[in-house]
Amino acid sequence: MILTQYTSFVHDKIVRNLDKYKIECYSLVMSQDHSTFGELFKKYRLKSEFSTLTQFGNALAQKGFIYEDSIYSHWQKNIRVPKNRKLLLAIIQIFTERNGVQTVNDANGFLNSAGQGYLTNEEVIFVAKDSPFHTDTIFPSNALTFLLTTAQSKRIVRTGWKMNDIKDPESVAEHSYQLCVIAMVFADQLGVDRERLIKMAVIHDLGEIITGDLVWSRGNIIDIQKRQKKEIMEAEGIESIFAKLGNSKQYKAIFEEMVQRKSPEAEIFWQLDKLEMAIQALQYEKSDNKNLEEFFVNTDLQLTHPFLREVFARVQEARPKRK
Repeated sequence: MILTQYTSFVHDKIVRNLDKYKIECYSLVMSQDHSTFGELFKKYRLKSEFSTLTQFGNALAQKGFIYEDSIYSHWQKNIRVPKNRKLLLAIIQIFTERNGVQTVNDANGFLNSAGQGYLTNEEVIFVAKDSPFHTDTIFPSNALTFLLTTAQSKRIVRTGWKMNDIKDPESVAEHSYQLCVIAMVFADQLGVDRERLIKMAVIHDLGEIITGDLVWSRGNIIDIQKRQKKEIMEAEGIESIFAKLGNSKQYKAIFEEMVQRKSPEAEIFWQLDKLEMAIQALQYEKSDNKNLEEFFVNTDLQLTHPFLREVFARVQEARPKRK
C-alpha cells in the first residue's frame, strides 16, 4: 500500500515537472524573434542608411543584380521573397559593408528568413570581407589548426634548463601554465588587471613555437640586442599563429604592449616571469642536486615590486645549503 502511494506520488511529481518544462520551452520558442524577410529587409536597409529603395537598388546594381524598384517594394512588404542564394548573399554583403548587418547571427537570421538556411564558412568570408564581424568568427577547421599548433608548446623544452643538464626539464607550456596560476592569484594584490595579466602569461611564449626558446640573459649578463631580435621574431610568430583564427591583431597588440612595457600589467608580468623561473630553479636545485645560482641572480636584478621581492626572499631561504 505504502509502495503504491509512493509510486503514485513520484508519477504525479514527474508529470507536473514535465508540464512545467513544456510551458517553459513553449515560452522560450514564442519569445524568439520570428521576423519575416520583409521586416528584416526593411530593418537592415534603414540601418545601412538607404533612405529610399532606389538607393538600395543602385547599390545592388553595382553587384550585378538589376531590378525594378517595385520588386524591392514587394520584398519589403513580404509579398515576394528572393530565392536566388547569390542574390541574397549580395544583399547581405551590401548591408555588411554599410554596417547595417553587424554580426553573423544577423546575417544568418536574414538568410534563414528567406528559407535559405545559414551561411557556410566560405560565404561568411565572402559577405564580410574586412568587416568587423568576420574577424570575430572562428571556424571549426581553423580552430583545430590553431589548437594543434599551440599544443606544440608542450614539446618545446626550456633551453635554460637543458643547458644546465636538468634531467627532466619543463616545457614552454608547463612554464606558461604555472605563470598563469601566479598571475591569477597575485593580480589583485599587485593592483593590476587580472584578465590582461593572464592573457600575457598565456601568449608570451607561444611565439617560441615558431622561433624556439632563445636565451638572451644569463645571470647578470643581459644581451639587449638578442632580446630585441627575439621579441621581433616572436611577435611575428604570434601573428602567424593567431592569423589562423582571423583575429591576430588583438593578440599581437597585447604582446607588443608586454614587450614594450607599456602598462602596469606589462611591468608586473615580466617580474612574475622571473619569479616563476626562480621557483622552478629552486625545485631543480632540490631534485637534481644542482647549483643554479645564475637564475637567482637574474631574478634578483629584475624584481622591483616589494611583495614580489618578499616572496623571492622566501625562495632564497628555501634553497639547499651548500658547503
